[in-house]
Amino acid sequence: MLELSHISHAYAKKPALRDITLSLAAGERLAIIGPSGCGKSTLLRIIAGLEPEHTGSVSYRGRDITRVPTHLRGIGLIFQDHALFPHMTVAANIGYGLYGQPRATITARVDAMAQMFGIAELLDRRPDQLSGGERQRVALARSIAPSPGLLLFDEPFASLDRTLRDRFLAELPPLLHHAGVSSIYVTHDPLDACLIADTLAVMDAGRVLRHAAPAHLFRDPQTRLVARLLGMRDIVPMHPAYAALAQPSPAATHLHIHPQAGVDARQHPHSLLTVTVRGVTLRPPWPQLQVAVGDDVPPFSYDWPFGEPPPIGSSVIVAVRHDCVAWLRDD
Repeated sequence: MLELSHISHAYAKKPALRDITLSLAAGERLAIIGPSGCGKSTLLRIIAGLEPEHTGSVSYRGRDITRVPTHLRGIGLIFQDHALFPHMTVAANIGYGLYGQPRATITARVDAMAQMFGIAELLDRRPDQLSGGERQRVALARSIAPSPGLLLFDEPFASLDRTLRDRFLAELPPLLHHAGVSSIYVTHDPLDACLIADTLAVMDAGRVLRHAAPAHLFRDPQTRLVARLLGMRDIVPMHPAYAALAQPSPAATHLHIHPQAGVDARQHPHSLLTVTVRGVTLRPPWPQLQVAVGDDVPPFSYDWPFGEPPPIGSSVIVAVRHDCVAWLRDD
Protein backbone atom coordinates (compact mmCIF):
# COMPACT_ATOMS: atom_id res chain seq x y z
CA MET A 1 0.00 0.00 0.00
CA LEU A 2 2.79 2.43 0.97
CA GLU A 3 6.38 2.15 -0.22
CA LEU A 4 9.19 4.43 0.94
CA SER A 5 12.34 4.00 -1.13
CA HIS A 6 15.74 5.41 -0.10
CA ILE A 7 14.31 8.46 1.71
CA SER A 8 16.93 10.96 2.93
CA HIS A 9 16.45 14.47 4.29
CA ALA A 10 18.54 17.15 5.98
CA TYR A 11 17.95 20.38 7.88
CA ALA A 12 20.64 23.03 7.28
CA LYS A 13 22.93 20.27 5.96
CA LYS A 14 22.42 18.21 9.12
CA PRO A 15 21.07 14.76 8.17
CA ALA A 16 17.62 13.99 9.61
CA LEU A 17 16.85 10.85 7.62
CA ARG A 18 19.39 8.49 6.07
CA ASP A 19 18.38 6.19 3.20
CA ILE A 20 15.16 4.82 4.68
CA THR A 21 13.31 2.07 2.82
CA LEU A 22 10.09 0.93 4.46
CA SER A 23 6.76 -0.58 3.39
CA LEU A 24 3.24 -0.77 4.81
CA ALA A 25 0.64 -3.33 3.76
CA ALA A 26 -3.07 -2.59 3.40
CA GLY A 27 -4.73 -2.73 6.82
CA GLU A 28 -1.40 -2.78 8.66
CA ARG A 29 -0.77 -0.73 11.79
CA LEU A 30 2.87 0.34 12.00
CA ALA A 31 4.41 2.08 15.01
CA ILE A 32 7.66 4.00 14.67
CA ILE A 33 9.57 4.32 17.93
CA GLY A 34 12.71 6.25 18.73
CA PRO A 35 14.15 9.07 20.85
CA SER A 36 13.38 12.74 20.29
CA GLY A 37 15.23 14.06 17.24
CA CYS A 38 15.71 10.67 15.60
CA GLY A 39 13.69 11.69 12.51
CA LYS A 40 10.42 9.84 13.07
CA SER A 41 8.21 12.97 12.81
CA THR A 42 10.15 14.16 9.77
CA LEU A 43 9.45 10.83 8.09
CA LEU A 44 5.75 11.22 8.87
CA ARG A 45 5.75 14.73 7.35
CA ILE A 46 7.40 13.44 4.18
CA ILE A 47 4.71 10.76 3.81
CA ALA A 48 2.05 13.46 4.27
CA GLY A 49 3.75 15.77 1.76
CA LEU A 50 4.63 18.47 4.29
CA GLU A 51 8.40 18.13 3.70
CA PRO A 52 8.90 18.24 -0.08
CA GLU A 53 12.70 18.69 -0.03
CA HIS A 54 14.02 15.16 0.21
CA THR A 55 15.60 12.45 -1.91
CA GLY A 56 13.99 9.09 -2.59
CA SER A 57 10.42 8.29 -3.52
CA VAL A 58 7.02 7.76 -1.88
CA SER A 59 4.54 5.40 -3.52
CA TYR A 60 0.95 5.07 -2.28
CA ARG A 61 -1.57 2.57 -3.65
CA GLY A 62 0.70 1.90 -6.61
CA ARG A 63 1.12 5.56 -7.54
CA ASP A 64 4.22 7.71 -7.12
CA ILE A 65 3.13 10.62 -4.90
CA THR A 66 6.59 12.05 -4.20
CA ARG A 67 5.66 15.41 -5.75
CA VAL A 68 1.89 15.27 -5.16
CA PRO A 69 0.57 18.08 -2.87
CA THR A 70 -0.61 17.15 0.61
CA HIS A 71 -4.31 17.78 -0.03
CA LEU A 72 -4.32 15.44 -3.04
CA ARG A 73 -2.66 12.44 -1.37
CA GLY A 74 -5.72 11.06 0.44
CA ILE A 75 -3.72 10.62 3.64
CA GLY A 76 -4.93 11.82 7.05
CA LEU A 77 -2.63 13.34 9.69
CA ILE A 78 -3.43 13.68 13.40
CA PHE A 79 -1.25 15.90 15.59
CA GLN A 80 -0.87 16.04 19.36
CA ASP A 81 -2.72 19.38 19.63
CA HIS A 82 -5.83 18.05 17.79
CA ALA A 83 -5.93 21.20 15.52
CA LEU A 84 -9.72 21.57 15.87
CA PHE A 85 -11.33 24.78 14.61
CA PRO A 86 -12.37 26.64 17.80
CA HIS A 87 -15.21 28.61 16.15
CA MET A 88 -16.89 25.49 14.72
CA THR A 89 -19.17 22.98 16.38
CA VAL A 90 -18.13 19.36 16.73
CA ALA A 91 -20.38 18.48 13.80
CA ALA A 92 -18.78 21.14 11.59
CA ASN A 93 -15.29 19.99 12.59
CA ILE A 94 -16.05 16.38 11.71
CA GLY A 95 -17.61 17.36 8.39
CA TYR A 96 -14.86 19.82 7.39
CA GLY A 97 -13.05 17.36 5.12
CA LEU A 98 -16.29 16.50 3.31
CA TYR A 99 -16.74 19.99 1.87
CA GLY A 100 -18.30 19.92 -1.60
CA GLN A 101 -20.39 16.80 -1.05
CA PRO A 102 -24.22 16.95 -0.81
CA ARG A 103 -25.47 18.19 2.57
CA ALA A 104 -27.40 14.95 3.21
CA THR A 105 -24.23 12.92 2.54
CA ILE A 106 -22.20 15.08 4.94
CA THR A 107 -24.86 14.85 7.67
CA ALA A 108 -25.10 11.07 7.35
CA ARG A 109 -21.31 10.67 7.49
CA VAL A 110 -20.96 13.00 10.49
CA ASP A 111 -23.68 11.08 12.33
CA ALA A 112 -21.97 7.77 11.52
CA MET A 113 -18.61 9.04 12.80
CA ALA A 114 -20.21 10.44 15.95
CA GLN A 115 -21.80 7.08 16.69
CA MET A 116 -18.56 5.21 16.00
CA PHE A 117 -16.57 7.39 18.42
CA GLY A 118 -19.30 7.76 21.06
CA ILE A 119 -19.67 11.54 20.71
CA ALA A 120 -23.20 11.83 19.26
CA GLU A 121 -24.33 13.96 22.21
CA LEU A 122 -21.51 16.48 21.61
CA LEU A 123 -22.27 17.50 18.02
CA ASP A 124 -23.60 20.97 18.96
CA ARG A 125 -20.72 21.85 21.28
CA ARG A 126 -17.52 23.75 20.49
CA PRO A 127 -13.98 22.47 21.23
CA ASP A 128 -13.55 24.68 24.32
CA GLN A 129 -16.56 22.92 25.87
CA LEU A 130 -14.95 19.48 25.60
CA SER A 131 -12.54 17.51 27.74
CA GLY A 132 -9.15 16.45 26.38
CA GLY A 133 -10.40 12.95 25.67
CA GLU A 134 -13.51 14.26 23.89
CA ARG A 135 -11.41 16.58 21.71
CA GLN A 136 -9.24 13.60 20.81
CA ARG A 137 -12.30 11.63 19.71
CA VAL A 138 -13.49 14.55 17.57
CA ALA A 139 -10.05 14.82 15.93
CA LEU A 140 -10.09 11.09 15.12
CA ALA A 141 -13.64 11.26 13.77
CA ARG A 142 -12.73 14.23 11.56
CA SER A 143 -9.68 12.40 10.19
CA ILE A 144 -11.58 9.22 9.34
CA ALA A 145 -14.70 10.96 7.94
CA PRO A 146 -13.23 11.52 4.42
CA SER A 147 -12.36 7.77 4.27
CA PRO A 148 -8.57 8.04 3.94
CA GLY A 149 -6.74 4.81 3.23
CA LEU A 150 -3.93 5.81 5.58
CA LEU A 151 -3.82 7.75 8.86
CA LEU A 152 -0.61 9.20 10.31
CA PHE A 153 -0.49 9.75 14.09
CA ASP A 154 2.19 12.09 15.47
CA GLU A 155 2.04 11.23 19.21
CA PRO A 156 -1.61 12.38 19.44
CA PHE A 157 -2.20 10.95 22.91
CA ALA A 158 0.96 12.25 24.60
CA SER A 159 -0.96 14.91 26.55
CA LEU A 160 -3.44 12.40 28.01
CA ASP A 161 -2.92 10.65 31.33
CA ARG A 162 -1.76 7.04 31.23
CA THR A 163 -5.16 5.51 32.00
CA LEU A 164 -6.99 7.48 29.31
CA ARG A 165 -4.17 6.92 26.82
CA ASP A 166 -4.27 3.16 27.36
CA ARG A 167 -8.03 3.19 26.83
CA PHE A 168 -7.70 5.05 23.53
CA LEU A 169 -4.91 2.78 22.32
CA ALA A 170 -7.01 -0.29 23.12
CA GLU A 171 -10.08 1.13 21.36
CA LEU A 172 -8.29 2.45 18.27
CA PRO A 173 -7.20 -0.76 16.45
CA PRO A 174 -10.75 -2.19 16.05
CA LEU A 175 -12.01 1.26 14.97
CA LEU A 176 -9.30 1.51 12.31
CA HIS A 177 -10.04 -2.04 11.17
CA HIS A 178 -13.77 -1.32 10.96
CA ALA A 179 -13.07 1.83 8.92
CA GLY A 180 -10.63 -0.01 6.63
CA VAL A 181 -7.77 2.36 7.48
CA SER A 182 -4.06 1.58 7.63
CA SER A 183 -2.00 3.62 10.07
CA ILE A 184 1.46 4.77 11.09
CA TYR A 185 1.84 5.79 14.73
CA VAL A 186 4.89 7.75 15.90
CA THR A 187 5.82 7.48 19.58
CA HIS A 188 8.75 7.30 21.97
CA ASP A 189 6.81 5.02 24.34
CA PRO A 190 7.30 1.23 23.86
CA LEU A 191 4.03 0.46 25.66
CA ASP A 192 2.05 2.71 23.29
CA ALA A 193 3.69 1.00 20.33
CA CYS A 194 2.83 -2.49 21.55
CA LEU A 195 -0.79 -1.59 22.26
CA ILE A 196 -1.49 -0.26 18.77
CA ALA A 197 0.94 -1.86 16.31
CA ASP A 198 1.06 -4.98 14.16
CA THR A 199 4.64 -4.12 13.24
CA LEU A 200 7.24 -1.90 14.87
CA ALA A 201 10.09 0.09 13.32
CA VAL A 202 12.88 1.20 15.67
CA MET A 203 14.65 4.41 14.63
CA ASP A 204 17.76 6.22 15.79
CA ALA A 205 19.84 9.01 14.23
CA GLY A 206 17.76 9.06 11.05
CA ARG A 207 17.94 5.33 10.36
CA VAL A 208 15.56 2.40 10.77
CA LEU A 209 17.48 -0.13 12.85
CA ARG A 210 14.88 -2.92 12.97
CA HIS A 211 11.42 -3.53 11.53
CA ALA A 212 9.41 -6.54 12.72
CA ALA A 213 6.44 -7.63 14.84
CA PRO A 214 6.67 -6.22 18.40
CA ALA A 215 6.78 -9.66 20.04
CA HIS A 216 9.69 -10.69 17.81
CA LEU A 217 11.63 -7.51 18.53
CA PHE A 218 11.23 -7.86 22.29
CA ARG A 219 12.29 -11.51 22.17
CA ASP A 220 15.29 -10.77 19.96
CA PRO A 221 16.34 -7.08 19.81
CA GLN A 222 19.82 -8.27 18.69
CA THR A 223 21.76 -5.16 19.77
CA ARG A 224 22.12 -3.19 22.98
CA LEU A 225 20.94 0.00 21.25
CA VAL A 226 17.69 -1.52 20.00
CA ALA A 227 17.09 -3.06 23.43
CA ARG A 228 17.54 0.32 25.11
CA LEU A 229 15.21 2.02 22.63
CA LEU A 230 12.60 -0.64 23.39
CA GLY A 231 12.80 0.35 27.04
CA MET A 232 14.65 -2.73 28.25
CA ARG A 233 16.41 -2.11 31.55
CA ASP A 234 19.11 -4.13 33.29
CA ILE A 235 21.26 -4.90 30.27
CA VAL A 236 24.17 -6.76 31.87
CA PRO A 237 27.54 -7.97 30.51
CA MET A 238 28.13 -11.64 29.84
CA HIS A 239 29.36 -13.73 32.78
CA PRO A 240 30.28 -17.43 33.01
CA ALA A 241 27.31 -17.99 35.32
CA TYR A 242 24.94 -17.16 32.47
CA ALA A 243 26.19 -20.13 30.43
CA ALA A 244 23.39 -22.14 32.04
CA LEU A 245 20.77 -20.05 30.24
CA ALA A 246 20.78 -22.09 27.01
CA GLN A 247 23.02 -21.37 24.04
CA PRO A 248 23.91 -17.67 23.67
CA SER A 249 24.42 -15.96 20.34
CA PRO A 250 28.11 -16.33 19.34
CA ALA A 251 28.51 -12.54 19.02
CA ALA A 252 26.68 -11.72 22.26
CA THR A 253 28.50 -9.43 24.68
CA HIS A 254 25.50 -8.63 26.92
CA LEU A 255 22.10 -10.03 27.79
CA HIS A 256 18.74 -8.89 29.09
CA ILE A 257 16.62 -11.04 31.38
CA HIS A 258 12.96 -10.04 31.41
CA PRO A 259 11.73 -9.31 34.97
CA GLN A 260 8.98 -11.93 34.56
CA ALA A 261 11.47 -14.67 33.70
CA GLY A 262 10.42 -16.63 36.78
CA VAL A 263 6.66 -16.42 36.30
CA ASP A 264 5.30 -19.87 35.41
CA ALA A 265 8.89 -20.96 34.73
CA ARG A 266 8.27 -24.63 35.55
CA GLN A 267 5.93 -24.87 32.56
CA HIS A 268 8.61 -23.70 30.11
CA PRO A 269 12.25 -24.58 29.33
CA HIS A 270 14.28 -22.87 32.02
CA SER A 271 17.53 -22.87 33.97
CA LEU A 272 18.39 -22.16 37.58
CA LEU A 273 20.71 -19.36 38.68
CA THR A 274 22.17 -18.76 42.11
CA VAL A 275 21.96 -15.03 42.82
CA THR A 276 22.38 -12.56 45.64
CA VAL A 277 19.53 -10.19 46.48
CA ARG A 278 20.78 -6.59 46.17
CA GLY A 279 17.45 -4.77 46.63
CA VAL A 280 13.66 -5.02 46.70
CA THR A 281 11.10 -2.61 45.22
CA LEU A 282 7.34 -2.79 44.72
CA ARG A 283 6.37 -3.17 41.07
CA PRO A 284 2.63 -3.91 41.24
CA PRO A 285 1.18 -6.44 41.45
CA TRP A 286 4.16 -7.99 43.28
CA PRO A 287 7.63 -7.20 44.66
CA GLN A 288 10.59 -7.01 42.31
CA LEU A 289 14.06 -8.10 43.36
CA GLN A 290 17.36 -6.69 42.14
CA VAL A 291 19.63 -9.74 41.96
CA ALA A 292 23.18 -10.38 40.77
CA VAL A 293 25.19 -13.50 39.91
CA GLY A 294 28.36 -12.06 41.45
CA ASP A 295 29.80 -9.15 43.39
CA ASP A 296 31.36 -7.63 40.27
CA VAL A 297 28.29 -8.04 38.04
CA PRO A 298 25.48 -5.45 37.68
CA PRO A 299 22.10 -6.68 38.98
CA PHE A 300 19.01 -7.48 36.96
CA SER A 301 15.35 -7.23 37.96
CA TYR A 302 13.35 -10.32 38.85
CA ASP A 303 9.64 -10.32 39.68
CA TRP A 304 8.77 -12.22 42.87
CA PRO A 305 5.12 -13.41 42.88
CA PHE A 306 5.94 -16.07 45.44
CA GLY A 307 5.00 -14.41 48.71
CA GLU A 308 7.31 -12.53 51.05
CA PRO A 309 10.52 -11.49 49.24
CA PRO A 310 13.84 -12.81 50.56
CA PRO A 311 15.94 -10.37 52.63
CA ILE A 312 18.59 -8.18 51.03
CA GLY A 313 21.97 -9.89 51.05
CA SER A 314 20.54 -13.41 51.00
CA SER A 315 21.46 -15.99 48.39
CA VAL A 316 18.58 -17.57 46.48
CA ILE A 317 18.10 -19.86 43.50
CA VAL A 318 15.86 -18.37 40.80
CA ALA A 319 14.33 -20.00 37.74
CA VAL A 320 14.87 -18.16 34.45
CA ARG A 321 12.79 -19.04 31.40
CA HIS A 322 14.90 -19.36 28.27
CA ASP A 323 12.32 -17.43 26.23
CA CYS A 324 12.81 -14.45 28.57
CA VAL A 325 16.51 -14.06 27.78
CA ALA A 326 17.65 -11.76 24.96
CA TRP A 327 21.27 -12.11 23.82
CA LEU A 328 22.72 -8.79 22.66
CA ARG A 329 25.74 -7.83 20.61
CA ASP A 330 27.45 -4.46 20.65
CA ASP A 331 25.79 -1.67 18.67
